[in-house]
Amino acid sequence: MRGYFVYYLKILWAFCVINETIASAIKITKDDAYKKLLSLRSLAFEDCGSLYNVNYLNIENCSRVPCSMARDSTVKVTVLFDDNGNGVSFLKHEVRWVFTYLKSEAAISPDPCDGDHNCILNVNESKSYWANIYVNSTLPVMKGSMLWEAKDENNKNLICFEVPVVITM
Repeated sequence: MRGYFVYYLKILWAFCVINETIASAIKITKDDAYKKLLSLRSLAFEDCGSLYNVNYLNIENCSRVPCSMARDSTVKVTVLFDDNGNGVSFLKHEVRWVFTYLKSEAAISPDPCDGDHNCILNVNESKSYWANIYVNSTLPVMKGSMLWEAKDENNKNLICFEVPVVITM
């Protein structure tokens, strides 16, 4: 009888060791899970050399690319990113409409995004910013992309992404 008891204890011990080993191997923090969920819900974009990791991109009234944007309208863009604990509090935006043979500057508000405009927010251990982009009435009605760069006070490129768009009437 004692042999069975020792045998069961050994099995229980082995089960606990295996469980702990597997748990430590696939350990994921709550914050990592949140960021992964956000990235899955994010609008698709192409990173073009961001210093910081962009976790989430939302463009108002756009659920898939290419984003349809009407001329003479204003569209809100929201970005969630990791600033690696650097405490980013200033972003200067450079946004361009890129078409086959045409690059055009886009009007952004607020620009720069700083403490005066309440456009940079702390979200968990990440940062979030929003800005409104004006879709000029002079843009051609065609497919292209929106190239978005956000720079710091020293003109260092922190965030860069490109999103396919379709300009409509």
